[in-house]
Parts: sequence; structure tokens; C-alpha cells
Amino acid sequence: MRNFAFSFVTLITISCVSITWTESCLSSPANPKPQAFHSEKGTVKQFNFQDPTQLSALKTWWIDPAFVENGYLKCPIGSGLHKGLGKKLFFVDGDETPSIDRLSDLNSKRPTSATMEFKLWLDENFQKDGAKNEAGKFSGFEGIYDQQAGWGGKTVTEEHQNSWSVRIAHGAENSDGQVPIGLYVYHPGMLGKYGTTINPNFSLKKQQFYLIQLHIELNDIGKSNGVLVLSVDGSEIYRGETWLLRTHPDVRIVSAWLDVYIGGTTPSKHDTYVLMDDLKISY
Repeated sequence: MRNFAFSFVTLITISCVSITWTESCLSSPANPKPQAFHSEKGTVKQFNFQDPTQLSALKTWWIDPAFVENGYLKCPIGSGLHKGLGKKLFFVDGDETPSIDRLSDLNSKRPTSATMEFKLWLDENFQKDGAKNEAGKFSGFEGIYDQQAGWGGKTVTEEHQNSWSVRIAHGAENSDGQVPIGLYVYHPGMLGKYGTTINPNFSLKKQQFYLIQLHIELNDIGKSNGVLVLSVDGSEIYRGETWLLRTHPDVRIVSAWLDVYIGGTTPSKHDTYVLMDDLKISY
């Protein structure tokens, strides 16, 4: 995982489709009343974590220490460790290793737009004394068709363009004891080895629940018109409508990626955990 030159306090500028982030990446300003998003295929998956058997619908991805406790999904990260949650909800059953060479009728079952929302609570030690130049990851979406690109320091290049991923990012605890959040994106046109980071200058207080929502619409082929919207408690904190996330028409959204990760390369300095509740995924 990456140790990249990004700080949630001092922003490096990044372009929505290449290098630097400027205000032009916000194709419209943050909106205090975000629109309601409708599921593309009329499918809604809901998890209230009252019953541990609900987790059977979510596939373990890499390391997954999370468990259901007292009606919440608890995601623990021990001191010296990185991972608190690693699961995916695949939109096609058995779709753990997708390929754009698969039959078109199978690919048509994968959506090009989706929305995820969940309640999130952070422990008092979460990102305490965290590395200032690294962004951790929360949940998001992925379309990783080529395992050589789109995640884990694997750049999306001209040779390997059939992969992308978008996850909510988090940074080290700031001087107010809060945790900044933003987005972490692998996409065609990225120039660095690691994901593009977007900082909307918004932080979460610890030990209280927030309703987090992430909406994605893949771009039309040949156009940079992909949409990413991040909202907290019903208010948009970031909206970008000029993203290039794919260059091939059969690249779609493969899964909802459920993730809690501290780092970069620097692990958690303390025992900590995150609680999730009322997860809803629409596509």
C-alpha cells in the first residue's frame, strides 16, 4: 500500500482526469440538499447487522477481521495493523474475477451507476497520531477487470486501462481531534503510482454517528462526464461531474468494496475500531 505525498491539511492539487486538483474539478458547488438517486436496475441491498448471517452475502476480500456485535458491524484495527474490514458485494453472483472478455449478457447485469450509504462511527483512537502524508480508505466501488491496475499502487496506464476504483478516503487526526475525509480514485489519465486524492475540507468528529453517502455514475465512452458525489448527513461535501473512469464500453461497476484501512504504509499507532450500521447499496 502507498506512502504517498498527500495531506488532508495541506492539499496537493490534482486534476479530475490527470494531475492537479483545482476548484474546476467541482463542476458544481457542494449542495446542502443533494438529489435523490435512483437505482439503475431497481436493486437495493440492505444490511442492518442485527443478524450475523447477513454477512454471508458479502465476500471476504483479503483480510477481514470485522464482526457483528450489538447490532453493528465492528471493524477493529490493532496497534501496528492496517485492516479493519475487507468485504465486497459483487453485483453478479460468482463474479470474483471479472473480465471484459466475458459474454455481453453477463456484463449487462453489471451497473454503470450505483449509490452506497451507511452510518459510520469512529473510535477516539482512530487515526490518532496518524501519518500526515498518507490517506486511509473507507468503502466505495470498483471495476477492476485487469488485476494489474486500479488498486494497491497499480497505476491505470494506457496499457492497463480496464480497471478503476473509487473509495472514501480519511486522513490523520487534525488539530481539532477530528478525522478529515475525501475520495481516493484510480482512473485513466492518472500520472502517479497511487490513487488521485480529493479533499473537500470536511472532517468527522469522533464517537458520533454520521450518515455517509457515495454516488457514482460512470462516464460515457469518449467523454469525461463521470459523476462522483460524496455526502454527509444529507449535505453534499463534494460533487465532480467531469471524471474519466473508463475507456472501454464493457467496463462497468463490478462490486461495492467495503473497506476500513489505515495507511499507506504506516499502520495504526493504537488499538482502535470503527462501527458501521444500516448499510444500503442501490444499483
